[in-house]
Amino acid sequence: MRLAQGIVTVLLLGGVLLPAGEAAVAPVTAPAHADEDLDALAEQAEQAKEDLEKATEDYTDREKDLDAAQEELVSTLHELQQTELELGDMREPLSQMASTLYQQPDAGALGLMTSGSVQQDLRVDSYVSKLSEDKDALIEEANKLRDRQVELTNEAQNLQAETQLARVELKSDLEDLKKQSEESTEKLTKELKDRGLDVDAYMAGVECDPSKGAQASNYPNGLLPQGALCELPQGGEFLRADAAVDFMEMNQAYADEFGSQMCLTSSYRDLPNQQRVYAEQPPGNAAVPGTSNHGWGLAVDICGGVQNQGSAQFNWLEANSRKWGWFHPQWAYSNPFEPWHWEYEAAKAE
Repeated sequence: MRLAQGIVTVLLLGGVLLPAGEAAVAPVTAPAHADEDLDALAEQAEQAKEDLEKATEDYTDREKDLDAAQEELVSTLHELQQTELELGDMREPLSQMASTLYQQPDAGALGLMTSGSVQQDLRVDSYVSKLSEDKDALIEEANKLRDRQVELTNEAQNLQAETQLARVELKSDLEDLKKQSEESTEKLTKELKDRGLDVDAYMAGVECDPSKGAQASNYPNGLLPQGALCELPQGGEFLRADAAVDFMEMNQAYADEFGSQMCLTSSYRDLPNQQRVYAEQPPGNAAVPGTSNHGWGLAVDICGGVQNQGSAQFNWLEANSRKWGWFHPQWAYSNPFEPWHWEYEAAKAE
C-alpha cells in the first residue's frame, strides 16, 4: 500500500520532484580494482565449486545409465533362468528317448511289441518313432540352449563387474572433487581471516554481480527493482549492484585498517522512506522525496566514527574512498553539514 502511494506521489509531483533528465538512473560504472590475490583464491574456490556441481550432475546422469545397466542385468538373469527351465523340461524326454533306444538298440519298433496288447504296442511304437524322429532336433535345441546359457552367464558376470567398477570410480571421482572444493574454500577463508577481513562480507561481494545495476535503468528514484540491488554485509542495507561491490571492497579495506567493518545507518532508501525522512527532518535537512541519491542506491550514511569530521575514521575515508568510486560531496561539508553522508562516483549531486 505504501509503495502504491509512493508511485501516485511520483506521478502527481513528477514535474516538481524529477527535473528533466533525472528520471533515468545514473549510469553503471565499472567497479574498482579488486585485490588480485583474493580474486585468484575466490576464482579457484568458484571453479572448484563449479567442477563439483558438474561432477554431481554427471554422477546423477551416469547413475541413471548404471540403473539401466542393472535392469539389463536383471533381464539377462531372467532370460538365463528361463533357459535353464527350458533345458530342465527337455531333460525328461531326452532321458526317456535315450533309455528306450538303449534298451532296444537294434529291434526297432517291432522289437518293442512284447506287451501282448496290440493297442499298447502300437502306442509304444508310435512314441519310439516320434522320439527317433525328434532326437536330432531335440539334441540340437538343447545344445543351442546350453550355448545361450553360457553366453548369458558370461554377459551377466561382465555387466555386474562393469556396474560395480563404474560405481566405485564415480564415487571416488566425486569424493576427490568434494575434497578439492573444501580445500579451496578453506584456503580462501583462512586468507580472509589472516587479513582480518569478514568472510561473510567478502562472500557477499563475490556473489554480487555489478552488471545487475543496469536493471535500474529507466526506473524512478526510490522505486528500483530488487534485482538491481545487492545486500551489504551490514545486513538489511542495500545499494545498486555496482555501487555495492565497490562499497564492500572499501569496507574490507576499512576493516583491515580499524579492525571492524563500517557502521551504516542508511543506504538505499525507497520512496516511502524518503517521504518519512523528509517529514521528520527540518526543512532543508533532507532531500525532497524522489530526488535523493539514496533513492538511486548510490549513497550511504556512515556511523562508527565517520560521522565526526576530523576523526581517524573520517580522515581515512576522505583520503581513500575514491579508490573505490566513493566520495564525500562538497555540499555535505557545510550546507547542510553531513559528515556521515557519502556518495558513489556515478551519483548526481543532491
